[in-house]
This record gives sequence, structure tokens and C-alpha cells, in this order.
Amino acid sequence: MTRKVWYVGRGSESSERFDLLISQTGIRSETQINALRGYLVRGMSLEDACDHYEIKNKSNLERDLSKVNQVAEFVVKIEDLDWVRYNVTRKENL
Repeated sequence: MTRKVWYVGRGSESSERFDLLISQTGIRSETQINALRGYLVRGMSLEDACDHYEIKNKSNLERDLSKVNQVAEFVVKIEDLDWVRYNVTRKENL
């Protein structure tokens, strides 16, 4: 069994990066986007974000969180190619 790698996490994203990631997901529900912003930018728990934004089914938010993670993974893969291309050593704590 393979473990899922998370490229985004609770409170880990800036507003600007969040907006760019969301723009590539196809997620259009303002309620879902606001709840994801609450979790990824503001650091709310998923449960609190669901309660605050009146999302009845946490699994829907988790599904959309997975979409954001897939886009973030894609961005990291492109960055890794660029690091190699320009012969730069990536610093993990940027």
C-alpha cells in the first residue's frame, strides 16, 4: 500500500498561492473554496471549516482538498525539473 504525500496542509498556504492553486482545480463552489481557504490559509481544522461554512458532508471538502493537493504536486514536479535544469540544489526550508 502506498502512502499519499500531502503537498498542502493546514495553515500552510499564502492567500496568493491558494488562489493560484484553486484556479487550476476546477472547483467553483464559493462555499467549498472558502472552507478550503479556512483550512489551508487560516489554519482552521477541517471540522471547524465545515461547521463555519455549513458544509454538511466533510468528505466533499476532503475530495476538493485532494484536488488542490494534486495541483500542488504538479507544481512541485515542475519546480523539481527546473531545479535540475538550472543545476541548482533545492533547499528544503525555503
